[in-house]
Amino acid sequence: MKFCQVSTFLLTIALSHLTYAAPATTNSVLSSSEAKGIIKNQYIVILNKDVGSSNEFAQGIAKQHGGKVLQTYDAVLKGFAIYLPDVAGTAFVEAMKKNPKVVSVENDTIMKIDATTQSNPDWGLDRIDQRNLPLDSAYSYLQTGSGTTAYIVDTGILSTHQQFSGRVLSGYTAISDGNGTSDCHGHGTHVAGTVGGSTYGVAKNVSLVPIRILGCDGSGASSNVIAGLDWILKNGKKPAVVNMSLGGEANTSLDSAVENLFNNGYVMVVAAGNSNTDACSSSPARVSKAITVAATDSTDTRASYSNYGSCVDIFAPGSQINSSWIGSNTATKVLNGTSMATPHVAGVVAEMLQSTPTATPQTISTNLLNQASSNVVKNPSGSPNRLLYKSP
Repeated sequence: MKFCQVSTFLLTIALSHLTYAAPATTNSVLSSSEAKGIIKNQYIVILNKDVGSSNEFAQGIAKQHGGKVLQTYDAVLKGFAIYLPDVAGTAFVEAMKKNPKVVSVENDTIMKIDATTQSNPDWGLDRIDQRNLPLDSAYSYLQTGSGTTAYIVDTGILSTHQQFSGRVLSGYTAISDGNGTSDCHGHGTHVAGTVGGSTYGVAKNVSLVPIRILGCDGSGASSNVIAGLDWILKNGKKPAVVNMSLGGEANTSLDSAVENLFNNGYVMVVAAGNSNTDACSSSPARVSKAITVAATDSTDTRASYSNYGSCVDIFAPGSQINSSWIGSNTATKVLNGTSMATPHVAGVVAEMLQSTPTATPQTISTNLLNQASSNVVKNPSGSPNRLLYKSP
């Protein structure tokens, strides 16, 4: 975009009504025949590292014993998995024990997730772990965002709030009012609670870093926002997601700052805005490399206030969202807005980064959108019809 003047403008929080897991020297048989979860007639065989091709060796063994090769391994392990008919199992195991190229043979077993289910969660959490309505009054999760960082670019965070359990790290403030990174508005604390609160959060063990660039009135200059992003690039720790529940007039400098963080390995999640208009008209919502989030209500309808259009990437719950607040270390408040939708997405990103910490922002973004629930949002108004979804 060509422009003649760079101006500082006020960014306002994207908020609507205030009503929120050692090879042996001799072959070993790792038997667990009396244990639960064994898959009948399937075995895993680990080979010596000097065996050339796992597949070639496995196919020869399968032909000899009348079996079928299921998998071959040449990276994390040298070996293979095989299925054998009932009559061949014992002979196969004995043959493998005597084979000098075999390190071990064991039964194949069933693996199950060890998920945690939260009873009676906030409806937003309840919604994102299921494809369709009605809600099931449960939020199931395996990942917690452990080992990842979420940068909350906002009004600060009340670090002593019981929702955060000492997970709020030191951050940055661009506001010279003596409050440091503490939140005197409440919005940033609410957002942080949805990203990573112990009760209200998606990623319940993510580290939270306040980047305070909005003041006690919930507004601030784009230049301060850019300063906050600059601090992240200089001091940040990855894997990380950056949550920006804010917006304002189109600003090329801010857009470029967001893009540069993305190019340097940070997943950027931004609010679409609350003006019931085209999200492409505001920053940072219009940044193509950012994940731009619009809001839905509890009926899967685009919220009446939510911006929309081709710059939107995904919808997430944003109306009547309960989360942490300021005033006391136990305070909560219900808010509406794309500000509330955005941290649901940021929390899911933190969980994804825990599972794949070396994944690029582009890979995370692509996977997030690909796993979203399609065509369930009512009145998307020209926006891609994707609703945030995370598997348990």
